[in-house]
Amino acid sequence: MPVDFLSDDQVSRFGRFAAVPSPGDLEQFFRLDERALALACAKRAPANRLEWARGVPD
Repeated sequence: MPVDFLSDDQVSRFGRFAAVPSPGDLEQFFRLDERALALACAKRAPANRLEWARGVPD
């Protein structure tokens, strides 16, 4: 990934957590809520699984 537009400080922090995330923070970020889970279940066709994984539509 190009990082030419970032400062040296930003490059050194790129892709890292600012602090150690708590288990609750990780759970909130990586688990699907009921709405997202329902959307995922509706998209379980082989032709669209990978495309949908790129982002949950609004």
